[in-house]
Amino acid sequence: MKRIVSVEPKKSVVIEVAMPVINEDEILIRLKYVGVCMSEHYGWSHAKDGMAFGHEPLGVVEQIGSNVTEFSVGDVVSGVWGSDLPGGGGMMQYAKANVKNGSALIFKLPDGIREVDYLLEPLACMMSAVSKVKCSMPGTTVCVVGAGYMGCGAISLLKLRGCYVIAVDPIKESRDNALKYGASEAYTPNEMWEKINNGFIGYDAVMEWGETNESLDLAVNLTKRCGQLCIGAYHTGEKRMINMQLLNVRAIECLSTHPRERELSIIGARNAIRLLQDGRWNYRNVLTKVYPMSGFDQAQAELETKFATHMKAVIDMSGDEFEPYII
Repeated sequence: MKRIVSVEPKKSVVIEVAMPVINEDEILIRLKYVGVCMSEHYGWSHAKDGMAFGHEPLGVVEQIGSNVTEFSVGDVVSGVWGSDLPGGGGMMQYAKANVKNGSALIFKLPDGIREVDYLLEPLACMMSAVSKVKCSMPGTTVCVVGAGYMGCGAISLLKLRGCYVIAVDPIKESRDNALKYGASEAYTPNEMWEKINNGFIGYDAVMEWGETNESLDLAVNLTKRCGQLCIGAYHTGEKRMINMQLLNVRAIECLSTHPRERELSIIGARNAIRLLQDGRWNYRNVLTKVYPMSGFDQAQAELETKFATHMKAVIDMSGDEFEPYII
């Protein structure tokens, strides 16, 4: 089977490796798509020979062990298996997962769906993060800084919770997407800094998904005294510098909301499937660019500039060669 591995910074190759062999408690999954995540971008940019990435899998069950009753051959599944996030190394055509020892989170997907909309790892992350935002009162204003794929997903979930959402992003297309997925207002960072410099006291709750030092610094300044700052982005790579004095003087509750609680990931994945399927979560048919396995480096390189054309990138794991396309 084929697998994508790095050979040096920003350069990967497709190699042949042995097929996995399952035991009685495992299933063999043929990967169809693996999502490309910004949390891996720094690692890819500084990769050493042999490093591998990919932790947003979706595939089809090909074989089941003799003790497995939860799945059948032909089931379309997504979740998290065999990885330590981020950078799980899942860009391979086949993977095995133990469904009995609790090491894998695997969920069967419904029939008749657009599969790229059901990458459960990032969807469960959004669900978990939004569940931690203090917005119990309907109509609570929440400001979301960063309106990429994760940010817009969070915006749509906050809207579903009854929040009044304000989005901030430097890119017009991203602001347009934020309005499409549930934000009531959208501004540039410069417009927000102007408000801050004119005495704006801040918002009760701010979510940060921008992944940059600038977005994190802005999010701190947009959070009011005794407000809540929810950091959804992983912020891999270089250290971030923020105004710690402001954070303390305002007594801001600062919370990392990316999931480390297994139970939240399970609940988030299950709820994501149900809410997407019945249409309550407005996050289907997201503009997605599909790349061949040989296009992994291109997909990574375009992460920082993709916002004018698409929101999400996935790798087609079939091994076929084709020109990348948007669906």
